Amino acid sequence: MFKIVIATGLLFIFSFSLYSQDSIFVIHKIFIEGNKITQPYIIQKELTFRQGDTLSLLDFQNKAKRSKQNLLNTSLFNFVDINYETDSLELNITIALKERWYTWPQPILVIEDRNFFDWWQYRSLNRLSYGLDLFQYNLFGRQESVELKLKFGYSQEIGVLYKIPYLIKTKNHGLNFSFLSVKRHEIYYKSRNDKITYMKDINKIMRSEFNAYLEYVFRSKLYQQHSLRADYDEIQVQDTIVSPKENPNYLIDGKSHSAYFSFRYTYKKDKRDSKNYPLEGYDYDVEIKKIGFNFVAGNINTTSITCTAEKFWKIKNRLYCAAGMRGRIFTTPSAPFYIARGLGFSPDYVRGYEPYLISGTNFFIVKSNLKFQLLKPHVYKIPYLRFEKFNTFHCSFYLNALLDIGYMQDNTYTSNNSLANTLLIGYGLGLDFVTYYDKVLRVEYSINKKGLSGIYLSFIAPI
Repeated sequence: MFKIVIATGLLFIFSFSLYSQDSIFVIHKIFIEGNKITQPYIIQKELTFRQGDTLSLLDFQNKAKRSKQNLLNTSLFNFVDINYETDSLELNITIALKERWYTWPQPILVIEDRNFFDWWQYRSLNRLSYGLDLFQYNLFGRQESVELKLKFGYSQEIGVLYKIPYLIKTKNHGLNFSFLSVKRHEIYYKSRNDKITYMKDINKIMRSEFNAYLEYVFRSKLYQQHSLRADYDEIQVQDTIVSPKENPNYLIDGKSHSAYFSFRYTYKKDKRDSKNYPLEGYDYDVEIKKIGFNFVAGNINTTSITCTAEKFWKIKNRLYCAAGMRGRIFTTPSAPFYIARGLGFSPDYVRGYEPYLISGTNFFIVKSNLKFQLLKPHVYKIPYLRFEKFNTFHCSFYLNALLDIGYMQDNTYTSNNSLANTLLIGYGLGLDFVTYYDKVLRVEYSINKKGLSGIYLSFIAPI
């Protein structure tokens, strides 16, 4: 009798396992919980499964994992859980969400320097700007965002930005537009000995800028996006900046004023598991930008092509690897300093060369990281804080080794700079801290090919 009971139990377990793995299920219902503000169609656009789909449990689990990543990548939610229940050959799915806090009246108190290293050289509070930056994310629950900026002090900025990713909820067409006016008493205007050079006059506006743009965005597939953008820019600088003694190539031909239109097309494919701090997946994009037109003699008139490709993968257990390539070319032999900028601004820099500004036009950069996960993503709850949008958070730590290679081509500033037209190499070690609300803190110790080293602080993912 005992043997019969054991045999029957084993047969039942085997049958259930076979049924669970090989049987095809129909998604009967999808329930969404926790979206107090976000519209259901915004959530549904990120799902890789639909009501009525037929699939195995293994297929569903893979699709649920990818859908969770997609929802987190919208930056609308702190936490996402996708669970299911079986009823005969039907699946009932529950998507549980914890929405973020969407309204951020953020006081502005910022250091107006290229990076933390630049500020540390002067450590002057006179280089601070202050004001109010008001962000409203997920307006009306449609993933729209609005920004109003009022900044004073070291630089003055007044601007408005509005983004709506879906003009019609059943379609994937979006629209962005912005107006921004900037005035600065001090600006960087050239590089000397590969170091950034500033000019300041507290009684004069050294540079005033106005930018307005309109952008059409089309999400052709779940992970693919096309955009067309038209900009109008107007720049005025003091005559001293563009004098023959200083930088006549700051705009073009020694002119202190320029106004021009530009048009750009961008294609992007993004299949990273996280846009904030990716560990697996890949992304690449291509941007073609027409800057100015030669309707008037001596006006800015050039075209740039910029390409980026990144790959992230898990080697084993807690060991990860990442590699990225980025390059840009201009169709003209040279480009205005104001437009080309050079290597030294995120994301266009080689680690180990943070103190430098490497002027030029065409460049390529290869970045690589080998990461070890010191602390896996872990969820913590702050006791006695009842506000659920902040009382539960996740964090993780990564130790990484880095190696970057870059090259900047320069036909204009070679007499004052030595790093352009040479191979740039930087390597070192870093520690990354990752937490909620897309926050990353990086501390890196890196060395460049000159043998100079430093400790550098950054607030975005390295690749």
